[in-house]
Amino acid sequence: MRLLVDTNILIQILAPNKTGLTHPETNAVLERVGERAQAFVSEAERRNALILIPTPVLSEFLIGVETSKYQEYLDVLNGSACFAVVDFDTAAAIECAQLPDRKELAQISPGQVANKLKYDRQIVGIALATMADEVWSHDDSLRKIASSRDLAVKSLADIEPPAVQGQMFPPDEDT
Repeated sequence: MRLLVDTNILIQILAPNKTGLTHPETNAVLERVGERAQAFVSEAERRNALILIPTPVLSEFLIGVETSKYQEYLDVLNGSACFAVVDFDTAAAIECAQLPDRKELAQISPGQVANKLKYDRQIVGIALATMADEVWSHDDSLRKIASSRDLAVKSLADIEPPAVQGQMFPPDEDT
């Protein structure tokens, strides 16, 4: 199984933070996103799935990181058999070029064509070229483009974080 992730998922895998991710359908704030991301990676490893990281996603992630930390993050990705960085290559470029339909192309002036070929379309082009089984994202635009090409689209809302285990006995008051 090939699971392609976008930047907001990669951030939660490599440098979890608690800000900004919402459930794509309800817009409710998503709780325990870092734990959900780790559960996603664990489930991928358990299923012998490959987590695909498109080069535009890696680039977007690295923009928000100090250059002194680049190698640290690359070592994590390169050191795990479940991660694969995938290029925007010729096959992905062809897929990307075919994403806009005739109606959409008719509405785009020649000067705007380059603007339409942005990260989201490149990521979907890579997903199609690499035959990804699922696209994992919280980005509405990316989700819409991927869905229009019949790709299965998921988010961290689709995976449960590990159960929180309560303490069986309360702590002693003497300690």
